[in-house]
Amino acid sequence: VGAVIGGEVFNVLVIIGTALLFTPATYMPLKVGRFTFFRDVFFYILSVALLYYTLADGQVTRFDSAMLLVGAVSYITTVVCSNRLRGLLSRWRRGYLRKFLKRSASFGWHSSKMTPSLSMSMSPASPQTVENLTDDEDEGTEQLDEHACSQWEGAWQCRDPAYGSVVGVRVDVRNRLMDRRHHFEERFVVLGDDALYVSTATAPRAVGMHMSRCASGLVFDHKYKGNSNHWHHGGLINAPVHLASFPSQRGSGDLVDGVPTPALSLPLISKSPHGAKDLMGVASGAKHLAVTKFAPWEVIPVEDILYCERCKDMWHWNLHVTRHGAEVGNVITLEFSSKDEGVVDAWVEALKLKLIQQRHSSIAARGADPPKAKSCLSRLMEWVEWLQFPVKFWLELTIPDMDDPKQQHLYPISFTMSMAWLAVFAYSVVAACDGIHRDFGLSTTILGFTVAAAGTSFPNVFSGIVVARQGKTTMAVANALGANVQNVFLALAIPWTLQSWFLAGGPFTLEVGALAPAIVQCYVTLLPVVVTFVAYSFSVPRWPGALFLVTYAVYLVFALGEEASGCALWPAQCV
Repeated sequence: VGAVIGGEVFNVLVIIGTALLFTPATYMPLKVGRFTFFRDVFFYILSVALLYYTLADGQVTRFDSAMLLVGAVSYITTVVCSNRLRGLLSRWRRGYLRKFLKRSASFGWHSSKMTPSLSMSMSPASPQTVENLTDDEDEGTEQLDEHACSQWEGAWQCRDPAYGSVVGVRVDVRNRLMDRRHHFEERFVVLGDDALYVSTATAPRAVGMHMSRCASGLVFDHKYKGNSNHWHHGGLINAPVHLASFPSQRGSGDLVDGVPTPALSLPLISKSPHGAKDLMGVASGAKHLAVTKFAPWEVIPVEDILYCERCKDMWHWNLHVTRHGAEVGNVITLEFSSKDEGVVDAWVEALKLKLIQQRHSSIAARGADPPKAKSCLSRLMEWVEWLQFPVKFWLELTIPDMDDPKQQHLYPISFTMSMAWLAVFAYSVVAACDGIHRDFGLSTTILGFTVAAAGTSFPNVFSGIVVARQGKTTMAVANALGANVQNVFLALAIPWTLQSWFLAGGPFTLEVGALAPAIVQCYVTLLPVVVTFVAYSFSVPRWPGALFLVTYAVYLVFALGEEASGCALWPAQCV
């Protein structure tokens, strides 16, 4: 219980704080979806209140455990139905505002007497006014462009990687932040001479869907003011950059967002070398693919691609890529999919040929130059790898590698062994806390609030940093709050249900010391997050990230002070 309560504070302050600090400047101030944020905040407040109600009397009954499970079902149902609820709420807002404007017009109210958000030069009863008043940057309400949709669908059939194809792309890092639904994003991808170019433009038919852009992983780009639609996909591996012009119009040494790029001749706006017939009639469509005009591009140098592999199902292929300049956690797998097997064949063949050419040119350019001297960080990582070797050895020996297509049929064994090792590591953390308590006298409560809470939540911190670098910080915010809800409604509710209904056969005793102050700390540490987001109208700057981390440090000081003094109201004097 102490680890769960401590993890609540850690998730809210540390995960959200680090995610804000690692968000690229292009996407700051960060756009946060109002509906998603308030949904998670409401269930977080509710879960903490129900946790206090359950533990206040020192007993957990069958009714208490069932109540927490009902909360879990309610939260999951709300998340699944979020798009429908958001649509109903938006329609209600529009209807209310339309009635209000008509009523104000009938009373002869002048726009100068209204609030600034209602003061518009247009007629109060105009439909455009209602659209502008209800235009939430968290929702997509633009009209579909049928011509752009036709071009986009045609580009799915393009079999010339140098010309560009629309394919499904996803990052496979196997964590709930990066890919909650195993969903492939539709992207326009072009293979250049020295790099793989991935457009961040969204599919045209997705523009008219009534859904949360923040919740779907899209990012709001503040840099390109010339485009009316600032929303696009975030980066997969590297931060996207805005092209000064189309690639075929740039010369050697041109700058992209201040970064020099190689001179690439991309046939995106020129004729295909194979002709329109070989491209099955999509050459003219891909050449003028308007949706990619204003969106930035992600540049993945060919030298960063380790290897390309074809999957067994014939409709997928994978690229194993190292993040340029990274030395920690740098290997990432990109999964690609296509509706056309011929497109997959063309891309796999072109990528393998490009990799062979790059390796030959790299060897020729390097010649007999001596290897580069190791940096301090690389030497430090060698020590870290040495310490990690015993754990990695047994994990690799007992868990089938799901990155290997030949072993993917062993996923039940991989899942079972992963859960077994997770139980071993969880027991090790608890045993370590018991040892610290026995040797140093620190109470198990404070160890649960600090060591166990941080230890179990640190993986989410690194996952939050990964998605923040892609601009998808809103996913980290939603995960931080959603994880807290799941910790109470699932991580505690399920074992308590088993204990009260089957093992103990009724209520069982579970006393938690200083419960009320801990619950207050959960609410107090949530307060700066809510106040900051609301005060900035859900366009959050970077500096609150540092504020949240400082707040967590203050929380630790107070928690340790309470433990050292034995006073729950420390630093106030206790009688």
